[in-house]
Amino acid sequence: MRYRPIRQTTVRRRAGIRGARALATGCALAAIGLAAGPAPGALATPAPMERPATSAAAVHGTAAPGTTVHGTAAPDATAHTVTLVTGERVTLHADGRVVVAPRPGAEADYVTRRLDNDVFVIPMTALPYLGRTLDPALFNVSALAEAGVTTTPVRIEATGGVTAPPSGRAFGAALAKQVGAEAAEGSVGGGPLFGGVTSVTPAVATSGERAAPRPAARADRTVKVTVLGTDGKPLPGTTSLALANVDDAARYQEPSLQAVDGEARAEVPAGHYTAMVSAGTFDSAGEPTGVRMATAEFTVPVGGTGGGTDSGTDAATATDVVLDLRKATERITFSTPRPAEEHQLILHYLRQDTRGAVAVNGGVGVSGGAPVYVQPSGRPVTTGDLRFNVYTHRKAPADAATPYSYDLKLANPAGTIAKNQHYTVTGRQLTTVRTDYHSDTPGRAQEVARLMYLPYESSGEALSEPFKAPARRIEYVGGSAGASYQDWLKAGERRFVSQEQTPRPGRTTSADWLRGPLVPGFTEPAGGAAADETWYCAACRKGDALTFSLTTVMDSAGHHVLALPSDITSSHFAVVSGDTTLYEGDGVSGGALTVPPDKAPYTVVYDQTRTNDDFRQSLTTHTEWTFASGHSGGRTVPDNWTCVSEAGEYDGPAQCSALPVVVPRYQLDTAPDGTSPAGDAHLVVGFGHVPGVVAPPAVTEAAVEVSFDGGERWTEASVTALGEGRFRADWTTPDAAAGRDASLRVTGTDADGNAVTQTVKAAFTVAADRG
Repeated sequence: MRYRPIRQTTVRRRAGIRGARALATGCALAAIGLAAGPAPGALATPAPMERPATSAAAVHGTAAPGTTVHGTAAPDATAHTVTLVTGERVTLHADGRVVVAPRPGAEADYVTRRLDNDVFVIPMTALPYLGRTLDPALFNVSALAEAGVTTTPVRIEATGGVTAPPSGRAFGAALAKQVGAEAAEGSVGGGPLFGGVTSVTPAVATSGERAAPRPAARADRTVKVTVLGTDGKPLPGTTSLALANVDDAARYQEPSLQAVDGEARAEVPAGHYTAMVSAGTFDSAGEPTGVRMATAEFTVPVGGTGGGTDSGTDAATATDVVLDLRKATERITFSTPRPAEEHQLILHYLRQDTRGAVAVNGGVGVSGGAPVYVQPSGRPVTTGDLRFNVYTHRKAPADAATPYSYDLKLANPAGTIAKNQHYTVTGRQLTTVRTDYHSDTPGRAQEVARLMYLPYESSGEALSEPFKAPARRIEYVGGSAGASYQDWLKAGERRFVSQEQTPRPGRTTSADWLRGPLVPGFTEPAGGAAADETWYCAACRKGDALTFSLTTVMDSAGHHVLALPSDITSSHFAVVSGDTTLYEGDGVSGGALTVPPDKAPYTVVYDQTRTNDDFRQSLTTHTEWTFASGHSGGRTVPDNWTCVSEAGEYDGPAQCSALPVVVPRYQLDTAPDGTSPAGDAHLVVGFGHVPGVVAPPAVTEAAVEVSFDGGERWTEASVTALGEGRFRADWTTPDAAAGRDASLRVTGTDADGNAVTQTVKAAFTVAADRG
């Protein structure tokens, strides 16, 4: 049997700029757009592998004669983490989301640039040396991810026997120290590094900085751009700025024009232009003390002298433009209902041309409360459009009884950077989220980040905040009209994400992260998701193509794991119909099969074992789903869904219907540390069906069993129906089980006979006897 990967055709994720989630926040940059990708958590393709599979040969298993099996790329292969040469740890998701963890021992101040499909994350301490001593490819996380590296090996050239610190934390600390020393002397970035290092490049083959500047359609004029510092003098060193035509960005668009000692030149055609620069200042320790962002709007005439009117000639003349950081006078500040310290601030500056295409898409991210100043608009732009917004993550003071935080995403009026950059928020504007972070290992290191978007944005970034779990926090979330957010959690080395959500001003909600049991399952579209947000169906039949693709680890609230790096050490997946095994294979968590058209019973079995020192519970599961399915000639899924065809590719919702697969939803009565005391105990388990099932049959039967000896003996719980597919199971945990792990087995059956049985070893721990 020959295995083929599922082929994914181009799918429009959202209308307008949201079609490919390609926001770029950076010092001076332009986003051309990332290739269309799956909605976050939507399973890019059905998943047979726990590791990336680039060829069909990577999928192993056996199949019944006459059964076509399509191997697919892992759905969880949507994120890659790489440690930069300067020590920052960057996680890049397939849809363009970026999460940055700072260099250990330091706050993170960085810019992010997107050049075509490449994402660069550049610490501000590296900017003065970029393109001189430091190769930009060192910070191209897209290329580093493609090369498969998790740390950045470097090649050093130096004089006089000088060596560089090791790549990572030591390199970043030494670079910050040099920046501080040079800043004290009044010039940063002009000389070699570390007393003699003249070149630092990646010691691994990467695709490099593949996005070449867009050439001018017709170079009528020479534009000279002068960047002035806060002292009114040309800014020393190398500074990156953005320059673009806003009549039509395709005529000229340079996201990273280099100004050397305050001066840059470019050959451009006539038209209306925008320019933007941001630059930092440093203290004697090399830490950023502030950031200023300046802009300019100007016209390049066809002929005549700089800034003049159209003279009707084609003579090449010069236009002088000044980006003056002294005009960045408005400091961005916030007032919140409770005292809060700034952990991160991100500016997003989006300048579009008259066609609505991106001309400049930039900004800057800083942390630790360094002041940020912007240049306010004298009047709204008249050519194209301008959108400017700010995002801040703010933390409670260290002595707060219960930790709390604020995540705010606030827009300026369209076309302007407001003259008043102080943002006051009230409780009525905020959603209060009371959040429990569960952990079955005490003091587990975790990091949380919240990515927030406005309707015209197509991706986002955030700096993660570390803490120890289990923990209870209050999180206030608010934004301008149309804002949405998605949460990201790193627990040990595993990464979990939520579906995209919309703030609910004035409301209080609750959230549980990593509440057990953690089991394989199916993600669901977020409530209120946009009608044009593409969803990739994970349990569907399209004609005679049957797709069954699992998310390998989910918690009780539906937060799901990104399995790279994976902790699954063994897994087995099988599809059976009657007495015939249609497919089985190891290292596989799903796939697409071409099956006979007649309606028939199917059983899908999935076994999974994880090895992970950061987790104790739910590491071994066994699940069996039984359901009936026949040829699907009609459509039951929504218009914005896409399903795998018999050709092995996603091509829309026609002839696609969701399989009547039953899924359990747990509400286990345990403490945040995953324990439950001896004595009376209970579990509420709800049963439903995978998303997309129309008029699903009611789940009418349920059974729950508990084992306190690793599954050797099982005790049947007393089950009471609560209605709407929910059941309560009650049992008595013996005192002798104190300190032991307990296993669960649940079964749910609907009125048509479709069923699920799921066994979870060490689903919770019986609390130790305190006596």
